[in-house]
Amino acid sequence: MTLLDRLSSGRKAWIILFCLTLTAAAPGVFNLPALDRDESRFAQSSKQYLETGDYIVLRYQDEFRNKKPAGIHWLQAGSAAVFGGEERLEIWPYRVPSWIGAALATLATFWAGLVLIGRRASFIGAALFGSTLLLTSEAHISKTDGVLVFLTSWAIGVLARLYMRGDNSRRLALLFWGIMGASFLIKGPVTPMVTAYAGLGVWVWTKLAEGQGGNWWRPLAWWPGPLLFVAMVLPWFISIQMATEGQYIQGAVGKDLKDKFAGASEGHAGWPLYHLSHIPVWFFPATLLLIPGLGASWSALRGTNDAARRKGSDALIFALALGALAALASWILPGEIGVGAPSAYPAILVFGFWYLSTRPEWQQRWQVAVAPSDEVKALRLLVAWALLTTIFFELMPTRLSHYILPAYPALSLLCGWSAVRLIDGLQTPKNGFLSAGLFAFGGGALALASSPYAAGLLRNDAAGDFATVSADTVLLQWQSMAVFPIWLWVLGGASVILTIAAFAYRRWQLAVLLAVLSSVLLGWHVRIHFLPTQSWVHPTERARLALQQVCGVPSEFCERSLVPPSRVLAIGYAEPSYVMTLGTQNLHPPETPVGLPPAPLAEPVVYLFNLEDPASQPAMEIMQAEADESGFCVMTSDPVYGLNYSNGDPVHFVAVRYQNQGCD
Repeated sequence: MTLLDRLSSGRKAWIILFCLTLTAAAPGVFNLPALDRDESRFAQSSKQYLETGDYIVLRYQDEFRNKKPAGIHWLQAGSAAVFGGEERLEIWPYRVPSWIGAALATLATFWAGLVLIGRRASFIGAALFGSTLLLTSEAHISKTDGVLVFLTSWAIGVLARLYMRGDNSRRLALLFWGIMGASFLIKGPVTPMVTAYAGLGVWVWTKLAEGQGGNWWRPLAWWPGPLLFVAMVLPWFISIQMATEGQYIQGAVGKDLKDKFAGASEGHAGWPLYHLSHIPVWFFPATLLLIPGLGASWSALRGTNDAARRKGSDALIFALALGALAALASWILPGEIGVGAPSAYPAILVFGFWYLSTRPEWQQRWQVAVAPSDEVKALRLLVAWALLTTIFFELMPTRLSHYILPAYPALSLLCGWSAVRLIDGLQTPKNGFLSAGLFAFGGGALALASSPYAAGLLRNDAAGDFATVSADTVLLQWQSMAVFPIWLWVLGGASVILTIAAFAYRRWQLAVLLAVLSSVLLGWHVRIHFLPTQSWVHPTERARLALQQVCGVPSEFCERSLVPPSRVLAIGYAEPSYVMTLGTQNLHPPETPVGLPPAPLAEPVVYLFNLEDPASQPAMEIMQAEADESGFCVMTSDPVYGLNYSNGDPVHFVAVRYQNQGCD
C-alpha cells in the first residue's frame, strides 16, 4: 500500500483534508486586522444584528444595506455572540464561518470527487484545492465566498451521485434543494446558477453525443424538494421586504445585481481574460497539474477515432459561431443590455447545443455513439462545471478575482485525476516543462511579492506620495517595519524548488506533497510575518495608534487618568474598518460636524484628522480657534503615517482631544 493509499483511506482522509485548509488559513483569521472594504461592511452589518436585536434588516450604521441575503450575517452574528467580547469589535469571530466554510469546501470537493474519479484522485484534487491561495485567502475574510464554495461543491456532489449512479434517490433530492435554499440565503442565485450550468451542461452534452440526455435528474422534480427551497427562502424574503417597505429587492436586484451586469460595478472592470490571468497565483499549487489535467481530459473527451474527432470539431465550430452571435448582440443591443449580453453566452451555449441535439440533420450526420465509460461521464460533468462557470465570470462586466472560486473545485479534481493517471503510468507527462514553469511562476511571484525586497520597494513608493510631509520623514517612522522573519519564506521557496525537481524526476506523489507544503509555508509566511508586520498598509490600525496617544479609543482602557470618549469623529477618513473595529457610533464624512459643542463639554471630544485630505487642515484650525475661545484644553497626538490600500492614497493621521480641563 502506497502513501497515497494510506492517506486517502478511511476517516483520516476527511480529517487530513479538513485540517489542511483550517491550518493553512488559521494565521490570517487571527493575525490580520479588519480588511477594507467588503469584509468590514459585512462584519459591521452582522455586528449591528447583535446591537439592535433585529435579525431581519441589514444595516450599515443608519443606512439600509440592501445588497446580499441575510444568511452569512446570521452565521457571523452567531459566531460573534459565542466568541466575541462584550463590545464585539474584534474581527476574528466574524471570520469563523468563512474559515469553517472553506475547510468544509475541501471536504465537499473530496465528496463530489469520490463518485466521479475515485478516492485517490479526489483526495489529491481536494488537497490541491484546499491549499490554493484563493481558497485559503477567502477563508480568513468575513464574506460569503468560503461558505458559498462549500455549498456549491456539495450541491454538485449531489448531482454527481444522481448522474453517475442513476439511483433516483429522493433523499439526495431533498438534500439538493436544502442546499439550494441555504445557498440562496448566503449569496442569492450564484450557487443555483453554477449548479444549473454543471447539470444542464452535462445533460445536453450527453444528449448531443448519444441522442438521449437521460432521466437522472427526475428526482429533483419531486415536489417536496422545491417546496423545501421555498419554505427556507420565502419567510425571510417577505419579512425583509415588509421591514424595508419594499426597498430590499430594489437595492439587491435593481441596484447591486443590476450594476454588476450593466457595467463595471464600483470600477471593477478588469482586463480581457482577467480570471485566467490570475490562475498562476490564485490556483497555486494546483497549477502543477493543471496542464496535464486539461490535456488528458481533452484527449479522453475528444475520442480516439476520426469520426469522434470530426464530431468534436463540428461542435467547436458551432460554439464559436454562437460566440460570434453573442458578440454581435453586445455590439447591436443598446446601452446596459449590450454591456451585459456577453455574460449570457454560457446559457446560449447550453440552449444552442440542446437545439442542435434535437435536429434530424445532426443525428443523421453523426450516428449515436456507444455508451461512454464512467470516466468519460465524470469528465463531462467536471468540464461542464469548470468551463461554463469560467466563461460566465470571464464575460461578466464586473470582475473581481475571487468570483471564479466556484470553478476551482472542478479544475482541482481534474488535476487529481491526472495525478493518479501519472502515478499509475496511464498517462505520459506531456508539456512537463510548461507545467513546471506555470507552477514556478506562481510560486516565484508569491515569494517575490512577500519578500523584504518587495516590501521595501512598496514602502519607498508609498512614502513619495505624501503631500504634507517628506518621504524621508515617513520612511523614518516606517523603519521598524523593514525587518521581519523570513524562515517560513525560505522554507516555502525551497519547497517550490524541490517540487519542481520531484516533478522533473517523475516522483509524482512526492511532487504533490511538496507542492501542497510549499503553498502552506508561503501562505503562513504572508499571514504570520509579512502582512502583520507591514502595519503601514492597515490605515485603521494606524489611526488607532494616533487615537491611543490621546486616550481617544472608545471603551479602551487608558493608562493615564483620562476618560475615553463615547465616540470618535473623523474628517478625511471613512473606511468601514474604522466603524467596525472602533464602534458603530463613530462618525465619518460626510456626517462628521465641523465645530465643537459649547462649554462646558459633557465629555471629551476626540477628532481624527487625515491631513492628506484637503478638508482636514481648515477644520482643525476652526476647532482650535473655538477651543481657544471656550478655554478648552487640547491634546494632540504625534503624526502617524500610513497607506489606504483601498484607494491607494496616503493617510497622515493626527488625533486631537478637546476637554474642559486636566490635559496635563
